[in-house]
Amino acid sequence: MSLDAGVAAALRGFAARGRVLVALDFDGVLSPLVDEPSAARPLPEAVAALERLVATTDVALVSGRDLDDLRACAAPPAGVVLVGGHGTQSSLEGAAGGQTLSAAEAALLERLGAALDGIAAGRAGVHVERKPMSAVLHTRRASRPDAEAATAQALAGPATWEGVHPLRGKEVVELGVVQLGKGAGLLRLRERLSAQGPPVAAVLFAGDDVTDENAFAALSPADGDVTVKVGEGPTAASLRVGSPVEVAQLLHALADLRG
Repeated sequence: MSLDAGVAAALRGFAARGRVLVALDFDGVLSPLVDEPSAARPLPEAVAALERLVATTDVALVSGRDLDDLRACAAPPAGVVLVGGHGTQSSLEGAAGGQTLSAAEAALLERLGAALDGIAAGRAGVHVERKPMSAVLHTRRASRPDAEAATAQALAGPATWEGVHPLRGKEVVELGVVQLGKGAGLLRLRERLSAQGPPVAAVLFAGDDVTDENAFAALSPADGDVTVKVGEGPTAASLRVGSPVEVAQLLHALADLRG
């Protein structure tokens, strides 16, 4: 399978820009989507591409997952930076991984978890995940009526509370007690890397979820950044590929160019 001509041309231009950052969502990008999040694993061909690419290029995984969860599932090659919690955590930020909560934020997070537990109760396939900065309602494994009802109840209820920052993705409603967003996390990473050496001239970001649109919007294709939507659906990204298999192919092609 060959890359789309537009994607191939964009890669050639990106590869020639000196120091660049390749940032990738994990679920649906390096790993196919699965019903049980803890079972997600990157495609072997994607892992091989990352191992090649990290030798010449800054590489990061930018995910909504908690940092430890992302590390366990992705098992990335040495040198790959991890950004978790929708931009609130980074493997470059020391043992804590990112910001800490105030007492009021911690109390709000407890309330959010309890409220989502109440919404999930009695609905098979609906479950709640606790993260350091947020609580998440998952509905992928539920029947469509239960998924829709649980989502609507979360959005009309705890998502509206003062101090709550809601984020809706594919089959999830994430309620943060701090501002969430992959775009801000990606820009912070770019600044951090640039401060440590030559400036990062351009960023390539690939994502599949509606939560990745925040990162697409933060970048500028007109200035050399490359934004790639994986799969179907409306998007602000300038390019599109069909699946994680095509993402792995893209990464191998970029590794060839960077090598």
